[in-house]
Amino acid sequence: MHVIDVPEQKPSAPEDPADELSSSQEGSRFHSWRGFLFASVAVNLLFVYGMLAGMGDATVSIWYKSLVWLPFNVISTALYLAIMARLGNSGWALFRVICVVMIVANWSVMFVI
Repeated sequence: MHVIDVPEQKPSAPEDPADELSSSQEGSRFHSWRGFLFASVAVNLLFVYGMLAGMGDATVSIWYKSLVWLPFNVISTALYLAIMARLGNSGWALFRVICVVMIVANWSVMFVI
C-alpha cells in the first residue's frame, strides 16, 4: 500500500472568511425586494398564459384548476403577502397596490375561466 503525503491544515490556522456566511449576511439574501416583486409578477403572468393555453378541453378544466391553479394561487398569495409586508413600510403605496392587484387577479382569473 502506497501512502500519499497530503499537507494537512493546522487546526489553529484561520479559514477563509469569504467561504463562510456570517450571521449578518444570512438575513440579506434578497438585496432588492422590488426586483423580487417584479420577477414574481413576470413568473405569474407566464404561468397564467401557460394555463390559459393548456385549458383547451372543457372536460379537464376542473382538474387543471384543482391540481395546478389552486396550489399555485395559495403559494403566490403567500408570496405577495410576504412581499407586501416587507415593502409596505418603505413608504411606497404602489408596492401594496401591485401585490393586492396580483392576488385579486390570480383568484378571479381562476374562478372566471
